[in-house]
Amino acid sequence: MKFISVLAAVIVSAFVFGSIASAAAPAGPEYEKTVGTIGGTIFLDADANGVQGPGEWGMSGVAVHLLDAAGERVATAETFAHACEGLYIFSGVLPGNYTVEVVLPEGYGFTVPGMGAPGETASTVDAANGTTTGIDLMEEAVQMTDLVVRDAGLVPIEA
Repeated sequence: MKFISVLAAVIVSAFVFGSIASAAAPAGPEYEKTVGTIGGTIFLDADANGVQGPGEWGMSGVAVHLLDAAGERVATAETFAHACEGLYIFSGVLPGNYTVEVVLPEGYGFTVPGMGAPGETASTVDAANGTTTGIDLMEEAVQMTDLVVRDAGLVPIEA
């Protein structure tokens, strides 16, 4: 059975209920999207395989930074602690090149990146520097994509 990301459910509810202010856009041929949204799930990877599986829940209270092409912090978020545990979202992001930096909670390390199949919640964080794969959020991407996803799996570090 394929695991469906909590992030997907949140994004759907955001569009349906308008809970993310910048997610709702005016309709009409004259409308052109000029900003994007970057988000993802920070999850506990209990089996350390790099993919969020059934029973591997999102982690709340994890700090996440959005970095520009120069590595400068442009925004900070914290993963949610309610029904959408582990989710973070940066909305209203201007076109440009970005990475997401995940601040490791004490006692955790990053799981292996790049192991998931399309549609799976899989870690994209480089364990050496704590940043995700790059995000090329150019104007064309903003027009074509509602959300750019970068997830991170965490594993407990044995003392």
